[in-house]
Amino acid sequence: MKTNIEKINDTRRKIVVSFDSSEVAKEKEGVVAEFVQCAKIPGFRAGKAPKDMVLKRFSGDIKAQLERVVTNKAVEALNGIKEFDLFAVVDLQNNDIESSEGAALTFTADIYPEVKLPEDYKTEVELSPVEATEDEIQKTVDFYRNQRAQYNKIEDRAAQKGDFVQVSYEGKIDGKSIDELVEKPAMYGKQKGTWEEAGNTDVPGVRSIIEGVVGMKVGEKKNVEEIFAADFPEAALAGKTAVYELELNEIREKKLPEVDEAFLKDMGDKTEADFRARLAKDITAEKTQHNEVLKRQYAVDKLMEGIDFPLPESALEEERQSVLQEMMMHFMSSGATKEDLEKNKESLFENATKEAEPRAKMRIFLNRVAVANSLKVDNEDMQRMLWQESVRTRTRPEELIKQLKKDQARINRMRSDALLQKAINFIAEKAEVKIVEKK
Repeated sequence: MKTNIEKINDTRRKIVVSFDSSEVAKEKEGVVAEFVQCAKIPGFRAGKAPKDMVLKRFSGDIKAQLERVVTNKAVEALNGIKEFDLFAVVDLQNNDIESSEGAALTFTADIYPEVKLPEDYKTEVELSPVEATEDEIQKTVDFYRNQRAQYNKIEDRAAQKGDFVQVSYEGKIDGKSIDELVEKPAMYGKQKGTWEEAGNTDVPGVRSIIEGVVGMKVGEKKNVEEIFAADFPEAALAGKTAVYELELNEIREKKLPEVDEAFLKDMGDKTEADFRARLAKDITAEKTQHNEVLKRQYAVDKLMEGIDFPLPESALEEERQSVLQEMMMHFMSSGATKEDLEKNKESLFENATKEAEPRAKMRIFLNRVAVANSLKVDNEDMQRMLWQESVRTRTRPEELIKQLKKDQARINRMRSDALLQKAINFIAEKAEVKIVEKK
């Protein structure tokens, strides 16, 4: 067996693995012997049928098995090449394998690029303090109070900022309903009985409506103008002035509960001090967990600063497909249809390509770190990846296992992800944390 390597570019090689006729003949003899041993032919006990009869009856099966055996030998030779680390085989061509002529298998393969790793993996990362501030505690108290707020119906006054109002409206541009101009008008077109928080322009909505309802009474009608920005996402509205006809149907005043005995009992605490102490503990735990994520991210980013290397084409394509799958899952979970995906496929592909390059680069870098430091994936790592994949895809573990048994590529991806996580952990453990107060 001989191996010839031809460089196509920095990360791609053409590799020809050739076998002479005697080597192919030897492999064929082994295949034929197996068939003779196992063949079931009427009139003969297993293993006793004449060799010539087996060759004639199972010629197609024998040829197919010989091709598999020779191909596996060639792949072993490919994986045994020491001058580079194989990333992926992107193409395989082989001649008709015959024992009289030998065989030549031509692989097109992507290889890992040469990555100059840092001599020292130590980094310094800046993180914020994890202790809960009084402002954070109070915002959390207010969050729970808002969850338990009452909305009392008001009939004897006009709407004030902070009230929740039910309003009906229709928008028109040059006398034409926006419903006719925009494919999915939603809140920009016609609404009947929608709720808005009066004066709160921090939430999605038509600003002139949200501000315009302030001062209106139940049953009152008025017109307001909305000037859409020139770069507004809906092209039919961009740069246009719309007139909205409003009618206020109902006003409700938001009343927050006091932090009293009943409220604290509902929250499971005896005193306000206990309640605030528990919130402080939860906030600190959440910030500590967030800091750990940032520590890992910042440490990897710091190590990668100034490091550049070419990306294998298949690495970029693999990452692009992964990003596209994530985008489509997000699209579908938000209510998008197949028609929506088809309509937006070009922008999805463009955005996936932009996101894929840095992700592919990071995966290559982390893999090289793992290899250089002899990091290995064990059963515990794969169990953890199985659980994470189960949560991510919302699939029961037993069902996921059934899927994985039919999808070796997905298993390989999970194993690769597990190795990269170990590399990230390795880098993060060497990072020195500096706590810096936010200005």
